[in-house]
Amino acid sequence: NIFGQQFIPADPFNVLKIEQKQFSDSIAASSLLIRPIINSENSSNWSVLAHSEIYYNNDAPNLENMGNRFIGKGGGMFTGINFSYSGKYFSFSFEPFYLNSQNRKVRLTGRDGIFSRLNDVPYNGKSPFTSAGLRETQLYLHYKDIGFGYSNANMWWGPGLHNTLTLTNNTTGFPHLMIGTFNEKRFRNIGVNVRYVFSTLDKTVGDPYFTALVWTLRFYTDPIITIGLSRNYLSGGLPTDRPFTRLDAALIVFEQLLVDTKVKEYRPDWDPHDPWDQVMSGFFTLEFPKSRLKLYMELGTNDHRQNWSDLRAHPDHAAASVIGMRKYGLFDNNHYIAGIEYTNLILAKTWKFRDTPNWYNRAFYDYSSFDGRRWAAHSGSDSDDLYIYFGYQSDKWSFIPALNYERHGVLYTRPAEVKMEVRLDFRYTWNDYRFNVFFEREWLEHAGFVPNKWRIGNVIWFGVERDLTALFSNTLFGSKSTITE
Repeated sequence: NIFGQQFIPADPFNVLKIEQKQFSDSIAASSLLIRPIINSENSSNWSVLAHSEIYYNNDAPNLENMGNRFIGKGGGMFTGINFSYSGKYFSFSFEPFYLNSQNRKVRLTGRDGIFSRLNDVPYNGKSPFTSAGLRETQLYLHYKDIGFGYSNANMWWGPGLHNTLTLTNNTTGFPHLMIGTFNEKRFRNIGVNVRYVFSTLDKTVGDPYFTALVWTLRFYTDPIITIGLSRNYLSGGLPTDRPFTRLDAALIVFEQLLVDTKVKEYRPDWDPHDPWDQVMSGFFTLEFPKSRLKLYMELGTNDHRQNWSDLRAHPDHAAASVIGMRKYGLFDNNHYIAGIEYTNLILAKTWKFRDTPNWYNRAFYDYSSFDGRRWAAHSGSDSDDLYIYFGYQSDKWSFIPALNYERHGVLYTRPAEVKMEVRLDFRYTWNDYRFNVFFEREWLEHAGFVPNKWRIGNVIWFGVERDLTALFSNTLFGSKSTITE
């Protein structure tokens, strides 16, 4: 089912399975750092995948990277059917979905400001809460994997499995225009992937513009080396001392990097420091095909640098990072996998003697949130997040337990919130069906930064997915014998 899709989506749910197959079958597999991508492994033109999930949650929402799925308190269900097609010049996907949640009232933690958009904040006051529509919509015109189009699909940029600094599927996908490559373009032993994205975030305060440019270069050496850079802006939605148009927002990612070089292009009466929110992050991965090991790092900054001297003096100013590793074939067993990932969004040491902005801290852009949740690292401002997992994964079944340790407000106040989660993820494939059972137990200490205030929650979820491509093909076009006759 995983490899029957025309698109590999942003959702990291199947990344471990895909990477395991890539390491086993090929040393020249495309990078997954920029998703969604057109699935070059699929030999058919189109696919139909149906999936349904039911869950029960006894406390506040506490799951991340769920896209349109909101796991409120009480029982709930999500169902969708994904249609996708990929041809020589045209590709598309769309998924009608329906979500229902009892969404019972929960005890509020009393957070405010930059901590008000964490995932355990109730999404909607309605009880029950329902949502329906089209998600993962993608309409692209392209030739040899280069083109343009429109989409409201989630995007994931970066090597992390649990977090990235710029774009994840932690919230609903926002409508955007995209120009660039839809899969990696190979030039001998170098793979190139480049994308430009422009959007108006109509579910964010001020309806700002989101403009981004991201690229990766992949060198098929031993080890395989991938480097990349993402630059994105939130702009507009505010009164300024100069005119600012949609065209200005669309071109903003191509402006100068340093403030001293930018102001040379400004009029004398303009403020040299614009109010827009810029985030830059760089990616670096090492992949060792023979040992099936992947090491990765993402480093980012969310503040303009004045000049090169400023950068050299305080290279960690307003910095954040994601570092991790994934290992397949542990203990010489092809089916054992393990990994560790650490995200650090805590203010760097420069905060003691220099004004240092928190990540995702702009109140006038609703703290980098869309539809109530952050589109980037779910742990949010002034936080860190450790994720460790080890398990067994084969073509037939997998069982991967994980431990998650997360802190909020590490330098904001005392005591910091501390969250511990234990997860059990079981999946089983039978014929055309793929079943999954997921359980998570969460402990939250010092909830709302109140000393010794505890919260304990449990989520259990059951899901099933089926590939309906062959069934629809027979229904619409008949069997081969019928067509021949």
